[in-house]
This record gives sequence, C-alpha cells and structure tokens, in this order.
Amino acid sequence: MSLILFAFAIVLLIVISGFFSGSETALTAVSRARMHQLEREGSGAARQVNHLVADKERMIGAILFGNTFLNILISSLTTEVLTARYGDRAVAIATVLVTLVVLIFAEV
Repeated sequence: MSLILFAFAIVLLIVISGFFSGSETALTAVSRARMHQLEREGSGAARQVNHLVADKERMIGAILFGNTFLNILISSLTTEVLTARYGDRAVAIATVLVTLVVLIFAEV
C-alpha cells in the first residue's frame, strides 16, 4: 500500500475515533428529561437518543469496543509505515506518536 493511502487511512481512523469519543461524551451527558420532552414533542432524533441510552452499559460497551478497535488499528498501521524507515525502533516510535495524536485529536 502506498504511503499516501496509509496516511489517508490513519487520518480517517483518527477522525472516526474522535467521533466515537465525542459520541460517548454526548450520550452520557445528555439530559434524559429533556430528551423525553423532545420525544413527546415529536423529535425523531430525541427518540433515537432515548433508544441508545436506554441500555447505557451496552451503549458504552459498544462505543468503547469500537474506539479500542480503531485505536489498535491506528497503531498497527502507523507501526507498519514506520517499520520501513526505522526498523525495530518503529514500535516504540509509533507507540509514543500514536498515543500523543490520539490523546490530542481523538479523545474528548
């Protein structure tokens, strides 16, 4: 795979990971009373939010699973890219680099 394709994939995965983190924050902080009120007023979005937060453990588990999977994939792809240039040191470099990038750009 070309370097540009790897870079694009890594950036896309970081954006998706950020979406998962933002979703977790938003769905755990949402006012259930407000969502029920909006649903009674006919809001389809509020109905979907209420459906998602009805089983909070399952929702958080699914979000955390998806986010962990993405972060491992980001780390793996980054290590693959760096191995060609840095050899055995690529794992350590990728670990530090991905940790910083994910914490800054993908965690809320």
